[in-house]
Amino acid sequence: MNWNKILLTLSWVALVALISATAGYVVYGPHVPLPYVYQPETAAHESPQESGNGHSAEPEGQGQESLLKPEEIAQKENEQEHADPVQPPPPVTPEGGEKESPEQTSKEQTSQDTPPEGNIAPGTDETATSSDKASPDTKSGQKPEPEKEAVAETPVPGSAVTEPEETTETAALAPAQPTTSSPAVKKSPALNLPNWQRYSQQQPAADGRPRIAIVLTGLGLSRAATDAAIRQLPGAITLSFTPYAKDLDSWIALAHSHSHEVLIDLPMEPLTYPSDDPGPQALLTGREPEGNLRYLAWIANRGSGYVGMSAYMGEKFVTSERQMKPVMEYFKDQGLLFLDNGRNEASLAPRIGLELSSPVLVNNRAIDEAQLSRVAIDSRLAQVEQIALRNGYAIATGRPFPVTLERMASWIQGLDQRGYQLVPITAIIPQPTDPALAKTASPQG
Repeated sequence: MNWNKILLTLSWVALVALISATAGYVVYGPHVPLPYVYQPETAAHESPQESGNGHSAEPEGQGQESLLKPEEIAQKENEQEHADPVQPPPPVTPEGGEKESPEQTSKEQTSQDTPPEGNIAPGTDETATSSDKASPDTKSGQKPEPEKEAVAETPVPGSAVTEPEETTETAALAPAQPTTSSPAVKKSPALNLPNWQRYSQQQPAADGRPRIAIVLTGLGLSRAATDAAIRQLPGAITLSFTPYAKDLDSWIALAHSHSHEVLIDLPMEPLTYPSDDPGPQALLTGREPEGNLRYLAWIANRGSGYVGMSAYMGEKFVTSERQMKPVMEYFKDQGLLFLDNGRNEASLAPRIGLELSSPVLVNNRAIDEAQLSRVAIDSRLAQVEQIALRNGYAIATGRPFPVTLERMASWIQGLDQRGYQLVPITAIIPQPTDPALAKTASPQG
């Protein structure tokens, strides 16, 4: 192999290529026309300054420059260099948008990057177009509306509209809660009524007979017992569910379908705490009131559609003025009734509720607390009738034990014949026009 010939050949090839490139540069010059390259419209519209309506400010004629060839662009730049000095920008309106001249407006209306109105599909909102296209108000020379006014606040169907005056009053009545607390209890948008009236069942007409309200507490933990109480007991029986139950809203909806009024058990500190533990979310006297309000909000938001809460334990907590006052203010603010279990005669709930004009009821008998037997339950139910004769009404509580449900169902069958009226718990709330219910029930009758 002759390397000298190879190197000589490569040298001649390189020399010919160099001569050809030099001749092409001399003949054609540096401005060789390049093939047309499509430029997206968004690239032509990008600008460091934006107009007041949120769209980028597009100079006049810029939408057409993207279609010119390189030599035409260079010629246009030379013309602009010898043109008149740049005119000052147009005056700015108080809203921050620039006034457009009629000539500029007509040019923008015929711009190629703006689709005609006929291209918009029927039913398509013009505000849904991309931000690089001017709005119709800008094209017509009108001042664009601010974004906050362009989007109207459409109320959610079924939601309640809160008036400013009502918000101010609620803020004044509600206790000081930390920002980490849960939101307020869920409310129905039906009427501007407190929850104990909004979710109450149809009240029976007063016929002069003594009224008796039965509240079954502790529901939701046993599926069989809860289902039996909802389906087998009459709708006048009030059902109170524990906040620790699963699918609480489903249970409440089932109870409403059988015309039951609903309460939520409120666990509070008893005198025997910690030997008797009311649960992890219970209200305790050793905790700051703000902390108890957070636990109360958690319990309140476990479900919806209930008229109030029933005290679970709580013999010690209800005697603390420092703790009960914020709790009762919360009940007042949320429109809930409070059912005191009547275990402690020193409870402050009735007095604080009277001061706040918030409904507070006191239980007269727990029919299955002392002894869980048929004889003991029947005896307690007979005492409830005597209290109703004396006071005009009576409140009794029970738990979903099989023997309790059996004796209660048997007792209810002859209640009308004995001259008593079985009513839901809200029918016992004192009314100014009902002198019988205007009396204050004492604990345990």
